[in-house]
Amino acid sequence: MMYIDTNAVIAYVDELDPNHDIANDLLKSLKGNKVVSKLTLVELASVYSRASLNEPLALALYSVKRVKAKIADVDFNEALTHALKLAPLLKLKTLDLLHVAICKAIGAKAFVTFDRDIVAKTNMMHKIGIEVVTKS
Repeated sequence: MMYIDTNAVIAYVDELDPNHDIANDLLKSLKGNKVVSKLTLVELASVYSRASLNEPLALALYSVKRVKAKIADVDFNEALTHALKLAPLLKLKTLDLLHVAICKAIGAKAFVTFDRDIVAKTNMMHKIGIEVVTKS
């Protein structure tokens, strides 16, 4: 199972995004189940709202469908417990840390992202059992 970060979803659906072609190739090449979380939906709806797009939740759900991901059932208490343990190891911004913690909590083995801060932590992510999948 692969957790798809919000930035990869946006890059895939937004043809004007500088990472669109890379996201298109990368997400189409992935084998296995792709998942996001409700945190992803919140983040997507926030991005779409700030862009003054109509019906941001509907667009968020459409975006998840476009990347062929499922919305994982997440125990957010468990995810927050993971986040507290991972914070001193990863030293990421809160939303990034929460996405990684959710990835860990649901048992996903890969984290697909274009986020430079997370990519910079590839070795540490590997040590906690998560492979970082990104552009080459």
